[in-house]
Amino acid sequence: MAMLMLLCGLASFAAQASMREIKPDDAVALKPGEGLVLMAVDTSVDVAMVRMNRDGKLFGSGVMRDLKEGRNFRLYAVQAGTYEWRELQLAFGYRYTLSDDEDFRFTVEPGRITYPGDLLFRPRSFWRARFASTNRSLAAIDWMQKTHPAIYAQYPLAFSGRYPDPFPAFYKPLRAAAKEDPTTLPDLREPALAYVLPLQPATLFKPERIVQASLNPAGTLLALQVRNGKDDWGVDLVDLQGRQASLMAKSAVKFDSVEWAGDDLLLLTVDPPRGQQMVIAIRMETDASGARRYTRINLPKGGWVVDTLPREPGYILFGSVARQGGLMVHRLDISSQKAVDEAKLQYRDRLNQGVKDDLWWMADGNGVLRLAVARRGEDYVLVLQENLVFRDVMKLGGETDLDPVGLSLDVRTLYALTDAGRGQRDLVEYDLGRKTIGRTLFSRPGVDVEHVLFDAQRTPIGVQFYEGGLLVSEYFQPEDARLGALLAKAFPGKMVQVADRSRDGRHVVLDVDAADQPSQLYHLDTVKGTAELLDDAAPWLAAVRFAPAQVLSFKGKDGLPLEAFLTVPPGSGKRPLVVFPHGGPIGVADRLHFDREVQFVASLGYAVLQVNFRGSDGYGRAFREAAYGAFGTRIEDDIDAAITAALARHPLDGDRMCMLGASYGGYSGLVAAARWPERFRCVVSIAGPSDQTLLFTSSDLGRTEASRATLEKYLGDPAKVLDDMQRQSPLYQYASIRAPVMLIHGLEDERVDYEHSRRMARMLALAGQRPVGLAFESEGHSFASQENREKTWSAVAGFLRQHLGGDAPAPASTTRSATAPESVALP
Repeated sequence: MAMLMLLCGLASFAAQASMREIKPDDAVALKPGEGLVLMAVDTSVDVAMVRMNRDGKLFGSGVMRDLKEGRNFRLYAVQAGTYEWRELQLAFGYRYTLSDDEDFRFTVEPGRITYPGDLLFRPRSFWRARFASTNRSLAAIDWMQKTHPAIYAQYPLAFSGRYPDPFPAFYKPLRAAAKEDPTTLPDLREPALAYVLPLQPATLFKPERIVQASLNPAGTLLALQVRNGKDDWGVDLVDLQGRQASLMAKSAVKFDSVEWAGDDLLLLTVDPPRGQQMVIAIRMETDASGARRYTRINLPKGGWVVDTLPREPGYILFGSVARQGGLMVHRLDISSQKAVDEAKLQYRDRLNQGVKDDLWWMADGNGVLRLAVARRGEDYVLVLQENLVFRDVMKLGGETDLDPVGLSLDVRTLYALTDAGRGQRDLVEYDLGRKTIGRTLFSRPGVDVEHVLFDAQRTPIGVQFYEGGLLVSEYFQPEDARLGALLAKAFPGKMVQVADRSRDGRHVVLDVDAADQPSQLYHLDTVKGTAELLDDAAPWLAAVRFAPAQVLSFKGKDGLPLEAFLTVPPGSGKRPLVVFPHGGPIGVADRLHFDREVQFVASLGYAVLQVNFRGSDGYGRAFREAAYGAFGTRIEDDIDAAITAALARHPLDGDRMCMLGASYGGYSGLVAAARWPERFRCVVSIAGPSDQTLLFTSSDLGRTEASRATLEKYLGDPAKVLDDMQRQSPLYQYASIRAPVMLIHGLEDERVDYEHSRRMARMLALAGQRPVGLAFESEGHSFASQENREKTWSAVAGFLRQHLGGDAPAPASTTRSATAPESVALP
């Protein structure tokens, strides 16, 4: 009897504490201590159920059932308290348990509608899935107004998360005062695409043919990974002595790597979308007649190359995963298929013993495993092996002060870039044994090292940095410095990068490009003193004359020295100006490399202004940190100063200007339109934020403690500076925007959620300024689809023409000799 009463009591308690679904036609009468919770699940597959717990207990839990692919909403009446997303089950019974993360917890308060954000579910396999909580409150509000209009009108709706979101309260009275329902029309008007163009996007944005260049140690054979078309990849072998090229391998997927394991043995790694990663060795033999024959050797599936063992021809260090899940590294004989087939890759015989949870290994010059990457909880560390003694020597990732770029042959010295306690990013030696920074190999006030140049012995021989937008190489030894100076004279105004070099340094493959020249490959023979053109990365662009760029030096309003680049197309008279701020904004910069987007806009007849405002990379630590707290304010002042300087010095039409940008550049354009309502004729924002506070609750930047700390360092804490953030967010300044706006965004953007464009479009529509734009399914922060890239820039061209006017002549054709010499004799 007592047990029966207890069970009845538990049943009664559970009934009172459980979540009560509110159907569309239901009237709601909240009980004391009750609130409403609007649950939303965004899933890429059908889901059987999602369970929420209250206060970490089973009682009070609720279940959403039968969720279809896409977005699913449900409204519940619940007891006030703390709830959490706990479990998800697929239709065929497989279950995922969510991690114990504050992002999946939310607080329901009595007498209001709580929206905890969308639960985002993207399965990657039966064992792995991506879960995230992302704030899309406008979409949730739209569902409430459509499904429960009376309830939405009766109760306030608020977002429950780590950071506040003022938008629901800001939007509600404005929506109520609107004469027309803004949801009856799509967020974005369809843009007019430009089909007749001087330079077609399909031509300009076609991916480069040459993807990777790898030179054999002798410097006689060059392997080029090439893209021949969709699902059509190949490896061309170029004989640098006979100047002959032949196709030696084909694949339907891109090769992950192309590397030499000797002068006549090439290793190709492929990772098919369905199946295991595999390494294929191709051995080359030349008969008496000079004909070359290839022998294919298949390595065990599911493995990868750890080290090519240059001192042991015919052998490599081969990595694979054991059946029980552990990493294995073995010394593998790849001299023949028979040798590979006879190899026994046993877990007990692995070389990588002594380190728990090891993920990767590096060998010294003798092929001995000396340095491992291992997991320590949620962190990753470097583990050094000395005389079979292992110790952690460095934590990787996060806020570490060192960025490793190389390792000495004896694995005692790590070469790294750092600006910790320094005025710029320097190249230093880090003693792994002592765990201290040793010598500084390169430092120059206000100059950030971009790349480090190494010889075949893994010793740094120089660095590269940007100066006046150009990539400058500075070598440490006089004979290397002489070569660098000769290359600078041979390719004036161009970027010269070393793609690969032979063991003795005589033969070098150069990648050369410029603001007005797509990438080209040259073969440099340092003994002969000649550099011969091998191929164009984009041969279909070889006959197009592109617009050159020039450097613009000026000062910001506070006296900070700044730099910008102006690209002016040929023609007479004042050119309309498109201001094109870069993304980031911190730690990113524009350079004078070939930029397809800039050249596309210039081909329309418009000048293009790129600004390296405060925060841009390359100018030292103080310059980068000057952007902290400057989003929407001092950064935009720098862009304003650049516009003023450009208009004063060049024949530009200040009455015909538009803003164009992606990511932060899109945000900057919207800010400029709000700050200077009559200055710009149009604004294009591609994946641009519109609301600073929303970045904290709907971006992958807000999902780890370290990234949240960085975001607060850049923008401030919304709980403390919310008013400032709203003033600096174009969303809340929408009424000041007069210029026509185009918004382009991917619906799967994890960095800047589509909610930014949804909100911006809605507020502009309420102001009678409904924007045009495009929303792409399955696209993220950058667009992977070639078709979508082409559509984007056709739409941008049509929009710019509509508001800036003018047509440009077709880009002039030119002979190759005018832009790219077949052979260069070094001075």
